[in-house]
Amino acid sequence: MERTRATREDRLPCIDFVAEAEQCSVCGDTLQVQKSKHRHIVTLETGAFRAREVRKRCRSDKSHPIMISERFYQLVPPGQGYGFDLIVQVGLARYLRNLQREEIRSELLDEHGITLSDGTVSNLCDRFLSYLEALHRTRTSALRLAMEGSGYPLHIDATCEYGKGGLFICLDGWRGWVLHAVKIRSENEKELRPCVEETTSRFGDPIAVVRDLSTAEAGAVDHLRDKGIPDLVCHYHFLSAIGKKLFDHDYTVLRNLLRQSKVRTQLRELLRELRRNVCTEVYSGKQGKGRLREDLLALIVWMLEGEGHKDFPYPFSLVHLDFYQRCQEAMQRAERWLPLPRSQVERCILKQLSKILSQFDGLPRLDWAVPRLEKNQRAFSELRDILRITDAELPRGDERYLPTKEFPALEIARLHEIKQAITRYREQLTKQVIQNPSSSNAGVIILKYFDRYNDHLFGHPAKYDHKGTVISVVERTNNIAEHFFGADKQRLRRRLGRAHLGRDLENQPAQAVLTRNLRYADYVRVLCGSLENLPAAFARLSNKELQEATPLERDNRDAKLLKRIGSLMKNERRLKNNEKTGLQLR
Repeated sequence: MERTRATREDRLPCIDFVAEAEQCSVCGDTLQVQKSKHRHIVTLETGAFRAREVRKRCRSDKSHPIMISERFYQLVPPGQGYGFDLIVQVGLARYLRNLQREEIRSELLDEHGITLSDGTVSNLCDRFLSYLEALHRTRTSALRLAMEGSGYPLHIDATCEYGKGGLFICLDGWRGWVLHAVKIRSENEKELRPCVEETTSRFGDPIAVVRDLSTAEAGAVDHLRDKGIPDLVCHYHFLSAIGKKLFDHDYTVLRNLLRQSKVRTQLRELLRELRRNVCTEVYSGKQGKGRLREDLLALIVWMLEGEGHKDFPYPFSLVHLDFYQRCQEAMQRAERWLPLPRSQVERCILKQLSKILSQFDGLPRLDWAVPRLEKNQRAFSELRDILRITDAELPRGDERYLPTKEFPALEIARLHEIKQAITRYREQLTKQVIQNPSSSNAGVIILKYFDRYNDHLFGHPAKYDHKGTVISVVERTNNIAEHFFGADKQRLRRRLGRAHLGRDLENQPAQAVLTRNLRYADYVRVLCGSLENLPAAFARLSNKELQEATPLERDNRDAKLLKRIGSLMKNERRLKNNEKTGLQLR
């Protein structure tokens, strides 16, 4: 096998890389060849070849620095066999185009004749992330200079999957740049604060902080709040927290009761049976044979799915309450959708439908859970109207319709109007609470949230041009971070080709989110000029700059200790086996 490998290596073209220097950099004496070494190199431009690196040293003093070929180390990192251009090609394909490893391998083979294994592709991706973070850190001064004209609003957010730890990010809310990101074991102040402090030390203090209602995030930015920097909570999260407080208990009761009744399951079974046995409005099945209008199937689908619109996230949409309400009016709607005369089959199906829905009558807890939910839903809808939270400002909303994007001057006026409306609304609620001070009263709950977060709801700074015209205003929601995590999951799902990402999100290095910045032309321009210059920018990084970069961390758990546990357990098993062997020999 060694002879076969050597033969294959000999067939590759050999390129000499001789140290360019002619004189010693210290004393100016002539140089002589110190040694030459061969390496197997693969680059995107040249493909696979053998490189003969010729190093030189001072003729008179061997302690002077050894001279190497600068041209060679512009192509390939020290001690590695894959060129910078190939590292960038693989990294961009993986993180910008979201290709899977097999797709990257096929593309390299078809277009460049380069053969790589899956493991090599993964290793090159890791090198790409390490170099990108090192370059991001190295260019901090230039990035900060580009941000100084208008400052930046700091949007912070954390995501944790199934208690396995997660990721904490700091974003420039006006440019969308990821300024810093770290892996966290849990969302607590001790882990979040260092990330915020490092971000502000490198990029300066923000003009405002936008966050959710987490106490950990509040504690992580208290040093900025002490400086007078506005600490703003996301209006969406504020409203969402109130909704959950209003709905959670009763909504859980309703969900459990609906599950126990099995009404939804029986409706689906009935719909499947009808679809299976109907043909051109003629039904032949368990209910007999005869005419069956399509509108009857539409009625059952409407009960299950409503009008087919995409549901908003809870608590902005109460899907179980909506389902129950549709079931309550289904028979009245049947009178309008299925006017007389009706066939025998239709009468039988409607009778069965009525029997299925009558199962709600045996659930007495519905009589108090549903009215309370409906009452609190009205209070929640009123509050949403006052806060003017549009559909575009909900997670996964259409960013094109955000008022801060297109009409910043109008957004400032809107925020002022909302603040005035809230003042009047709180006065009205206070009077109602005096009359009905019950702790279950929706007004009491809403007032408690206003008392706690009122100082964090308004005071959004704006950005002006040289004429004094408003060109941007800090967003009142943390949607930039919410959209970031949502899009990141979509890209990860595309790269991995699977839907369940719990463990994958846990294992993804924090540096992977920096690749999002490469989608912004203004960031790339400051970083390296253009993506075509990225290999050269990587090549210019010094060993010190690479060593200062954060090591890639793929697991939030104690990986080293778990590995040590495995070794200890293995030793225990070996000792037990030795003891058993000794006893058998005796």
